[in-house]
Amino acid sequence: MKHTTIIDIAKKLGIAPSTVSRALRDHPDIKNETKEQVKKVAEELRYLPNPIAQSLKSSRTTTIGVIVPEIKHDFFSSAISGIEDVAYQSGYSIIVCQSNESYEREVVNTNLLMHHRVAGVIVSISQNTKCGDHFQDLLRRRIPLVFFDRVCEDVVASKVVIDDYKSAFDAVTYLTEKGYRRIAHFAGPKELGICKKRWTGYVETLQRAQIPLLNGFFA
Repeated sequence: MKHTTIIDIAKKLGIAPSTVSRALRDHPDIKNETKEQVKKVAEELRYLPNPIAQSLKSSRTTTIGVIVPEIKHDFFSSAISGIEDVAYQSGYSIIVCQSNESYEREVVNTNLLMHHRVAGVIVSISQNTKCGDHFQDLLRRRIPLVFFDRVCEDVVASKVVIDDYKSAFDAVTYLTEKGYRRIAHFAGPKELGICKKRWTGYVETLQRAQIPLLNGFFA
């Protein structure tokens, strides 16, 4: 489907595209009569401004990119909802992409958001991400970057995380102090930093309590 452009409006009214552009921006140099005609035709043709073109002109965008491993995951769907709420309150909208736990797809998503000239990117990396070169490209272009939950350790950027080691340590400590001796650990992917920290917290707590690891409980 072909989208209506400023040129289409200009042709219908027999005026210059630059006049249409200024009329739509309510420029004081354009007569009120012309502005009304332009806005009427724009509505008839269902014209919608191109956000990318607008960002190129103003060097400013109000869209934030969000990349998560899986939208269907309860944690990430809740995070997206919270991000959207805060963004909306500040006059921003979001574009959500999911990597489906694929590093290659995460790279594609990052490049897509970069080409859309987003105001910033919020990311929770895939379980297969071991290199952060695609995120370095964002920083080189001065696009703000924030990691949350799953972070890329080799990229210097803002990170919103919890202390996964302490969380695991505290949870296992609670169980050992209650007298439990057979404590299981359901581990995630070995490559993920959050899983490594949780595993370390689990193991070190058992060691301090002098409780041996059981066969089959290794990550």
